[in-house]
Amino acid sequence: MDNQYDLDQLRRSKEDLEQLVAQHVQSKNAHQMLPRQLENEFWRFNIDRTRSNAIQFFGQGVITYTIFVLLILPSNFIVIRNSDNFVLDFVYSILSLIVVGMALFLFWAVSRFKQAGSIFYPAVCSIVFLTIVLSSLLMMSVSNLVLQNQAMVLVAFLYMLGFILSGIRPVHMLWIGAFAAATILLFLYILNIPGDVLMIGRTLIGSLLLGFSISVMLTSKERKIFIKSKISEIDEQILRIQASELLHLSQHDELTNVSNRRTFEEMFSHYYEQACKDRKALSVLFIDIDYFKNYNDFYGHQMGDQVISEIAKTIKSAIRHMDFVARYGGEEFVVLLPETPAQGAYAVATNIYRAIDRLMIPHQKSLVSRYVTISLGITVFNGNPAIRQEKLIHTADKALYRAKQLGRNQIYYQPLTSEETMSGE
Repeated sequence: MDNQYDLDQLRRSKEDLEQLVAQHVQSKNAHQMLPRQLENEFWRFNIDRTRSNAIQFFGQGVITYTIFVLLILPSNFIVIRNSDNFVLDFVYSILSLIVVGMALFLFWAVSRFKQAGSIFYPAVCSIVFLTIVLSSLLMMSVSNLVLQNQAMVLVAFLYMLGFILSGIRPVHMLWIGAFAAATILLFLYILNIPGDVLMIGRTLIGSLLLGFSISVMLTSKERKIFIKSKISEIDEQILRIQASELLHLSQHDELTNVSNRRTFEEMFSHYYEQACKDRKALSVLFIDIDYFKNYNDFYGHQMGDQVISEIAKTIKSAIRHMDFVARYGGEEFVVLLPETPAQGAYAVATNIYRAIDRLMIPHQKSLVSRYVTISLGITVFNGNPAIRQEKLIHTADKALYRAKQLGRNQIYYQPLTSEETMSGE
């Protein structure tokens, strides 16, 4: 029942997600968000992926950035070597590259250390903001016109990185970028740094709008991928539950929900081999419902099935957790008691017998009682491998037969005699 409830829940969740996919395909609004809980889960997933990528590709990023620095510095040197402010311009150029390099290192650091997980998002927002502001101011402070134009390209590049690779939500990045742009313009004014205000403004606004548009489109696509991955996860869970149910059905009796005869034969072989290996006792109980045919004929098969189910449940609750019970066939049950000698087996059998007796299920056609009763046969294996499994089962069955012969509604113990031991060799 629990599995069925889980399956129904999973199927409903899958249907909801499939509807979301259809809505996103049909929608013309690229910025359409998921339901709040799912949207938050999507961004947690996105942040985790960003952190993972930062850790995984940090080495490649360092190599790429080092190559970039080795290419840009000589070209800057050539451009400004005849400049009146050569030293200062070159220092500004180096410092701007150092700022970006430090930002990459800090981004890796907050991604790498799990302790920084709760502050990862605000830390990344701060890193992106400071990187844009500081590197832009440094590059715009140079007097050389070529480097100033190069600064515009660097600013646009940093905005693209912030929007696309940082894991920051597009709306948040839009606010960060706008605030960074305002800060840059304010400092340029306060510090009286000369520059083409129109070009700077167009670069900042253009980078913001372009970065926002690209990141919104990418995020929309990633949302669809995320939803489809959730659907795949649900499909996997459904298949796992169904496989578990099929395994359960193949190993258990449908009516009583205890193990079936095939599973008993497998478990019996295991218990038998373990008893032989450890040289410890293994007790076998055969149980039969007395005059069950009379009960079925009088009360009907539906009531008979209810009795069998109730008897199985009672037996299961009356034995220990280490013991094993199975429906052997019809109204017969078998119980395996590992590491249990004759005295312990008799105590367990008595416990089962009394538990059934306390049920007080009416049985008008019984010849031994007014209520449903059981007969039990016991035998004990001492771990001697000379006695075959078949002989052990045969002896336990013979014990049950003797209990019936003696009038039913009782427990009968049948030892493995020396003759049986010899014939089993």
